[in-house]
Amino acid sequence: MANTQYTAGFEFIVRTSDRRLDEDDRRAAVSHASRARWKQRKDRQMHSWIDPARVLKQPKTSEASNPPTSALPSPRRVGGDFSATQLPSGIEPAMLQDLVKLIDIDKVGIYPYEICLRVHPVQRGWFPCMISDLCCVHSMMFSVHAFVNNATCSGQLSRLAAFHYDQTLQLLQARINAFEHGLRDAIFGDSTLMVIITLAMAAQLAGDSVAAQNHVDGLLKIVTLRGGLRSLNTHTNVQVKVCRADLDLALRLSIPPRLFRDDIVWDCFIADRGLIRCSHELHEPRISGFVDTLDSKLRDCWKDVHAFSCLSNLAYQTTHKLSPETYNEMMISIFYRLTHLDFEDDLSHEVIRLALLTYCSTLFLTRVYLDQPYERLFDLFSSTLSKLCQSPCSVVPEPIMLWLMILHHLVAYKEASSSDAWENVRLNKAIALTGTDTWSQAHQDLRSVMWVDFVHDVPGRKVFDAARKRAGNLEANDVECASG
Repeated sequence: MANTQYTAGFEFIVRTSDRRLDEDDRRAAVSHASRARWKQRKDRQMHSWIDPARVLKQPKTSEASNPPTSALPSPRRVGGDFSATQLPSGIEPAMLQDLVKLIDIDKVGIYPYEICLRVHPVQRGWFPCMISDLCCVHSMMFSVHAFVNNATCSGQLSRLAAFHYDQTLQLLQARINAFEHGLRDAIFGDSTLMVIITLAMAAQLAGDSVAAQNHVDGLLKIVTLRGGLRSLNTHTNVQVKVCRADLDLALRLSIPPRLFRDDIVWDCFIADRGLIRCSHELHEPRISGFVDTLDSKLRDCWKDVHAFSCLSNLAYQTTHKLSPETYNEMMISIFYRLTHLDFEDDLSHEVIRLALLTYCSTLFLTRVYLDQPYERLFDLFSSTLSKLCQSPCSVVPEPIMLWLMILHHLVAYKEASSSDAWENVRLNKAIALTGTDTWSQAHQDLRSVMWVDFVHDVPGRKVFDAARKRAGNLEANDVECASG
C-alpha cells in the first residue's frame, strides 16, 4: 500500500470513547481548530487584481441601502455637508454644494448603487484630498458647469465653466513649471493626477482625441515617475481613476490600453472563487460546451463576466452589496484582459471578445451625459457580428446568438431602417431557432448567457417585443399575399 502524503503542519488528535482528553490534547485540538478556521478565512480573502499583494476589504452591510426606521423625529441638520471641511483660500462652502451634482452622477454611472454600498461623498478618501487643493476644486467646478449643468445653447462653454477651466490650466501650468525647476512635490500629489484625469475626460467629451491622448500620456508619465501604478494611494481611489482614464481612452479610440501590457494576470478573477453558485440548466451543456472551445484567456473572461452578472443580480435582490472597491477591481480586471486580446484571424473569437467589451460598457465606464460614449467599439462589434452572421462556418449556439443580437439592438445608436435589415432578420431568426414565444422565455435564455436584470430588462424587453411585432406583421403580410 502506498504511503499517504499529508500536508505539512497537520496534526491528528485521536479521541476514544473510554477516556477524556487530557489538558495537552485539549489545547492541541483547540489550536488545530483555530488554525483551520483562520486558514479557511484567509483562503476566502479577495486580493486586488491591480496589486495582488493587497487584500481587498470585505464589504459590510450597507446601512444607507436599508436605513433604520425610527419613531422619533430627526433633528434638523445644522450646516451643510462641508461645514466642517477646511477649504483652500478663495473657495466658499456654498460653491462645494454644486459638487454634489457631479458626485450624484455616480448613482447611475460610475457606481451602480443598486448593487454597490453607498458611501457619502465626505466619507470618501479622495474627496477631502480634492477639495483641499485649489486647482482640483476649479477642475471639478469646471466639470459641473460644463457637463452637469450643460453648455449654452450655442454649444459653447458657459462663462463660469470657461472661468474655472482657465484657472485650472493656469494653476496646473504653474506646477509643471515648478517641477521643471526641481520642485517635484507639487506635481506628484494625488490631486494633480485627478486634475489631469478631469482634463482628459473633458477633452474626450469635446471630441478632441489628440488633447485627450496628450493628457493621458502626461498622466501615465507622472505615474511612472512616482513608482508605477501599484505605488499610488488606494485610500484616495486614484489608482482606479488612473485605470479608468487609460481604459476610457482605449475604448474610445479602439486602441490597446497603456497599462498592464506586459505584467498582466490572465486567470479568472471572480469565477473560480466560489462567490456565487448559479444554475442555468436549460442551456448549460450547450453554452458551456461552446465556452470551453474558446481560447483559455477569452474563456476565463467569459466566465468572469457571467459570474459578475450573477453576483449583480444577487446583490440587487438582497442586502449583500459589493463594495465600490471590489466592483472596480472586478470590472478593471475584465476590461484590461479583453482589451489586450486580439483575434483578427478567428471571427467567432473576435465577436465574443467585442461582445463582452460592449456588454461590460453598459455596466462600467458609463457616462449619463453622453448618448453613445463608445461609437468605435460598437461599430467594430456591429461589423464583426455582421460578418459572423454571413459566415457559413458559424458554430455559435442559438442562445448565445440570441444574446448577441439583442445586445446589438440594446447598444445601437441608430435604429435599423427597415424590417429586412440584417440585424432585424438575424434577431428574428435567433428568436425562432430558440423557440422563444414570450419575454419570460427569452429572459431565461439571456440569463443563461449573461444578463443584469436592473440594467438590461427594460430595454431588452422593448427589443424583444418589437421583434415579435415585426415577425407578426410579416406573417400577416404573407397570409394576405397568399390569399390574394
